Amino acid sequence: MQQGVGDGARDRGRRDIRATGGHTAGPSRPPAPGPGAGGPAPEAAPGAAALPTEAANVEAAVAGGPFRGWSVIGGLFVVLMVSSGIGFYGQGVYLRALVDERGWSTGLTSAATATFFVVSGLAGYAISGLLIRIDVRRIIVVGAVVGALGLFLLGKATQPWQMFAADVVFGAGFALSGLVPATTTVARWFVRRRSVALSVASTGLSAGGIAITPFVASLVKERGIGPVSPWLALVWVAVAVPVALVFVRSSPAAVGQHPDGIRPADPLPGAGPAQLPGMTFVQARATRFYRLMALAFLFVMLGQVGALSQQVKLVGERIEALASPSVTLVAAASVVGRLAGGVIVTRMSPKRFTASLMLVQGVALALFAVADTSWAIIGTCVIFGLSVGNLLMLQPLLLAEAYGVREYSKIYSMSSLIMTIGVGAGPTVLGVLHDVSGYRLAFFIAALASALAFTLFVMAGPLTAHEARAKGDKQHRDASQNVGGVAPAV
Repeated sequence: MQQGVGDGARDRGRRDIRATGGHTAGPSRPPAPGPGAGGPAPEAAPGAAALPTEAANVEAAVAGGPFRGWSVIGGLFVVLMVSSGIGFYGQGVYLRALVDERGWSTGLTSAATATFFVVSGLAGYAISGLLIRIDVRRIIVVGAVVGALGLFLLGKATQPWQMFAADVVFGAGFALSGLVPATTTVARWFVRRRSVALSVASTGLSAGGIAITPFVASLVKERGIGPVSPWLALVWVAVAVPVALVFVRSSPAAVGQHPDGIRPADPLPGAGPAQLPGMTFVQARATRFYRLMALAFLFVMLGQVGALSQQVKLVGERIEALASPSVTLVAAASVVGRLAGGVIVTRMSPKRFTASLMLVQGVALALFAVADTSWAIIGTCVIFGLSVGNLLMLQPLLLAEAYGVREYSKIYSMSSLIMTIGVGAGPTVLGVLHDVSGYRLAFFIAALASALAFTLFVMAGPLTAHEARAKGDKQHRDASQNVGGVAPAV
């Protein structure tokens, strides 16, 4: 009999939570049974901040068990670590190996590297619609297999056309197991703690540069790219595929849960694009902020990716012993920067923080142009890494904050596609400038690109989260109020 009283009280409490949008008001709550009545313990005072979250978590536990968002983040961390360590950060290693082993020019090989990045941007845009309809795990698995095939073919290339063809396959696979599916998934799982979740997941990129790329560089230098590439391809598939299948889930709705593990008064997000908070892609692309921010990141990535692709060769020409360690330094600094940045943007305007980092990147690239001593190179790698770690995380965060998650995959992938112009141009521009006059001019041009990015980003104006809410984001606003939170500061 006592058990029945307790169950009835919990049921009434849940009905009240639904009716009031997650908050419980004093007059509308049934009185708590007194001591000895066999009921639950007395409830907290009306308006207590912890009550809505605790009650909502009870609901989430009943619906889908313990909150799985952080295990999803862990899975994405590992997937990005492998794809970046072998794919993104590995590009500088492969470029140097192909120049040294095949005798191809730096400009020609850089153009193939640029093809990798351009195709990755195109493929990322192509899958944006699929991410709305298809389980993200399938996309990541296909990406890992295709990327591994491309890497295998790159190692076997003996003609320039084969190198370009391999980079097409390599780039497509990297995109399908990279940032577009990963950041889309994070944006669905987290709202209130999105910046922290993005910083943790995307730190996998830098972890790959620390834990995997130096190992790749050592093997390729010792044995050559041909014998090593099949083993690297096998590692990519053997790690990324099972981790994605076991830990990653497309959205909290897929497992009967809610963003941040907190149940709002509104229906589960994820049932369809029209029910998710935020702007449509058409609405977002019409705003000045979207257009100028996309152009700003085009020039950011021209400088950043161009520098990353040439870094090993530049440092090797000046101080050979620091060539491989320089990759680890940049990656390690990016881990520190990204984790710190995930906290900083909860206390500081993300737009102001992004603009500051664009200037930091410009300074680092200018320093690369002139650094020719061990300590100068080490210090420059650290400064550069701090900007790399955060700028890559901040673009998806800015878009999610401004436009919501309703059509996030399309909004992000189009911005990423525009950015890909800079990503693809960077390695080629710096490689050709190296062949013409050396790396000093090349890196000064990269620094100027960062300065132009800063100018465009400032001209973009404030984040447009207020516009998203005015055009159909009432659900997001209400959900934020119901969990006792506030809308992100912009």
